[in-house]
Amino acid sequence: MPSRVLPMLVLACLCMPATAQMFEGDYRECSELSTVGITECVAEKTKVWDARLNSAYKSLRQRIEPEQQQALLTAQRLWSKYRDANCGFYSAGPGTISRKEGADCLRSMTHQRTCELEAAQNQEGSARPRFQ
Repeated sequence: MPSRVLPMLVLACLCMPATAQMFEGDYRECSELSTVGITECVAEKTKVWDARLNSAYKSLRQRIEPEQQQALLTAQRLWSKYRDANCGFYSAGPGTISRKEGADCLRSMTHQRTCELEAAQNQEGSARPRFQ
């Protein structure tokens, strides 16, 4: 039973839009700074998540079947393009708040993708979803 619950929880979390997690968690530690300070602080948090994302990607790639490796690479490249375009939308907004929104979008989406790839590794040694 617990092996069925984890994938469902992960899927439920993935269905939430990126904005649902923006200005949460890591951001709160940065929120008392100036606009420039917030943007720099959030960028540092993003670097930490990005390093963890790269580690999760490499680890998952080693654990999956060779047939899945190209699909994972394609998905990761497309996700990266989407993240950059999506967060570019927030960064392009008017005023200084758009800098904070763009920076936190990158942090939030990188955090979410990291959790997704880490969860894929923990599905009893397989990246395949469990549907029953």
